[in-house]
Amino acid sequence: MSKLINALMFMIISTACLCSCKKDSSDSGYLKRNTDQLSFTYNESTATFTVRATGNWSISIPDSSSWVSVSPDHGTGDGSTYQTVEVTCQDNSGEARTGVIYLNGGGQQNVPVNISQANGVFEWQTAGGAQFSLNDLLIKGAASTTYIAVPYVKATGKESINAEVSISGQGASGLSVSSSDYTLDQGDGYLKIPIIGTPTSLGQVDISLKINGEDFGSVTTLTGVGGVALTQDFSKFPWGSDFIGNKAGVTTTQATATMALSDETKAAAIGTLGANGSGVTSTIRSSNPSFYTDIGMDGWTGYRNYMLPGYIQLGAASSTAGEYGSLVSPALNLPGGTYDLLVTFKLAIYKDPAPDKIVVGLIASGSSGITTSTYSSITNSTAVPISMAAMQWFDFSCVVKNATSASSLVITLPSSLVSGGVVGPARIYVDDIKVAY
Repeated sequence: MSKLINALMFMIISTACLCSCKKDSSDSGYLKRNTDQLSFTYNESTATFTVRATGNWSISIPDSSSWVSVSPDHGTGDGSTYQTVEVTCQDNSGEARTGVIYLNGGGQQNVPVNISQANGVFEWQTAGGAQFSLNDLLIKGAASTTYIAVPYVKATGKESINAEVSISGQGASGLSVSSSDYTLDQGDGYLKIPIIGTPTSLGQVDISLKINGEDFGSVTTLTGVGGVALTQDFSKFPWGSDFIGNKAGVTTTQATATMALSDETKAAAIGTLGANGSGVTSTIRSSNPSFYTDIGMDGWTGYRNYMLPGYIQLGAASSTAGEYGSLVSPALNLPGGTYDLLVTFKLAIYKDPAPDKIVVGLIASGSSGITTSTYSSITNSTAVPISMAAMQWFDFSCVVKNATSASSLVITLPSSLVSGGVVGPARIYVDDIKVAY
């Protein structure tokens, strides 16, 4: 009898356990998401994540994250199917922000997916002075194709922009610029304001600009005859990493004196100068003249300048004994007489160290480069302020006066870097040089 009673009790307890286990499984359900963090750029954009659930699920968004929306915001899962949710963040015109959305279902409440969105503060790149430029020379007797270019970052495309421009000077006859309202392309770019008309006189042109009542300073350009005295785009530079694009590259395996464009190459990690770090216009020019010709640098000189793929670095990351990062052109291709020049170029900085300006001027052709003892030989120079965002290319222009065919263009770092005869660390990157008259 006792055996029968024990057997019955075992069956009752086992059945109870089975019922309990089934009930617990049904009650607990299942809710999973494939990520708990989504990141967004500052402009309106969408990202996705997946939900896998048993039964009904839903998403709630707190008031503090009202700039976030989701689609769909609810669903029903079978426990194995992945269901996709789109998350959209509105344009962010302020500082970086964070938010959260919550998943509910499968017996769980307020399961978070955290949201972060990048800084979206719109900025004109004009700190430190008038940082707008002109894309080209004005030519006497030719309809203008020149425009004012004002760089900006992080536009939503919804900004309200009013530009007021004044234009004057001997070369401004026949030209005008309309004060008008403009829209911007979303992202980073340039506000482009056309100069219209046909100039009738040679000479200097002074342009001043206000945007939404804020003074953006002035720049000087020229109405010239349409001649080009010099160009250099460094397109034959093959080696080094792309400092500004933040990309790796290749460099040579050979010593400076024996390198050639046909060399076997090796990897160049980000931050690596080309040609084994040899100075372009000092080391390569003197030790390997045939290679110097192959890379399109005949006639160019200077100190402390270095090859990068398609552009050149002036200056170094450490102090140097009396040598400025500089670039000196061949003699300018000018007819007889004296000419004012419009110098245009692209410029970038790579984080620190970077100077707050560069110097563009003239020097007697045949000069080797700029040192603390030869700096005073630069004439007709202008200081170009370069306070701007790092790791981006910007267009610059300036006027250099009274050049002749015996002049060379010089671009160099400022004399303010010198202390005790030593040039302090500073680096700039230069490309697409054009000298017009």
